[in-house]
Amino acid sequence: MSNLLEPVDALRRINAWVALNHPNRLPFVRMGARSDTIQRFERRLGRKLPPCLRQLYAAHDGQPEGAISLLLNQRWLPLDLVVVAWEDLCFRYGCNEDGASDDDARCLATLVWSATWLPLFGSPRGDHYCVELSADRPDRHGRIIWFLYDEPDRPVVAPSISELLSRIARGLDTGRWQLDEVYDGLCD
Repeated sequence: MSNLLEPVDALRRINAWVALNHPNRLPFVRMGARSDTIQRFERRLGRKLPPCLRQLYAAHDGQPEGAISLLLNQRWLPLDLVVVAWEDLCFRYGCNEDGASDDDARCLATLVWSATWLPLFGSPRGDHYCVELSADRPDRHGRIIWFLYDEPDRPVVAPSISELLSRIARGLDTGRWQLDEVYDGLCD
């Protein structure tokens, strides 16, 4: 994948595009999370973040409230909101932290929600783009899933956060992506 950017580099290019084309909408991203903040987050989550996500959050801890959404109407969530959203979704859909459920048929067989999905992006209505952290399923680990709270399908939108952010950066560079005024976010 010669066009694949590291997530921090892709985000730097996206941020530069926003600064050039929408300077009145800054800041686009927050300052990076401190190392102890990331460690506290990982303890609460009960697992380590993949290295690419650790680097991404160390560079920028999500987006501030009111920023142009990174993807459609979904803002990239700061770590404190990621864990709140994750805990809420696990509670709402009956998933325990180990990925099991009080009612396995409801949670896992229908794939309503899995505790191995970490919501990285969130919309005001409760939709999320999530990274899958299934260590026991290497074929699924790291892929980005679109969780629509009112739809049964859970489409995979990218094989990794690197691919997703690279797609956005390349799209902005080529003019295929732009700011959608209705969503107040970047889209193709």
